[in-house]
Amino acid sequence: MVILATVLSVLISGCMVSSSPLRVPPPALDNVRSIGKVWAETSTENEKDGRRQIENLLIIDVGAASKREALDKASALLVARKWTVSAENRPTIVSMKCTKWKDVTLVLRPFHPAYFEEYPEILNKLKGLPTEEKSLVYIEIFDGVI
Repeated sequence: MVILATVLSVLISGCMVSSSPLRVPPPALDNVRSIGKVWAETSTENEKDGRRQIENLLIIDVGAASKREALDKASALLVARKWTVSAENRPTIVSMKCTKWKDVTLVLRPFHPAYFEEYPEILNKLKGLPTEEKSLVYIEIFDGVI
């Protein structure tokens, strides 16, 4: 009887853990937001191995003169905040991790409207911005593996 109760307890607690979504810790989001002026932000929900995962999408102005400079500057600002480059294919994409948030990953790209065709509310927020598109970066940040 004790064994059955233990097994049920483990199964129930395992189910409870897997039912809670993977979310980026708020301090990690604040750390990323601090690299510039956040013009737009949203989140999406995906499922990976039966577990919900919340992915945050941010568009940040880093005050750059070109898309390449925006990517390089955002990457350098994040490195200064203890993020490390885990993969890169410049001038297109940089992936980064931070030891402070073990399973959190971010993907950094120069902004392009095509990334947001499924998010018209984001594109509407960006209309008439008092900034140049070339100064913007697009960041996807998530906890876990997509």
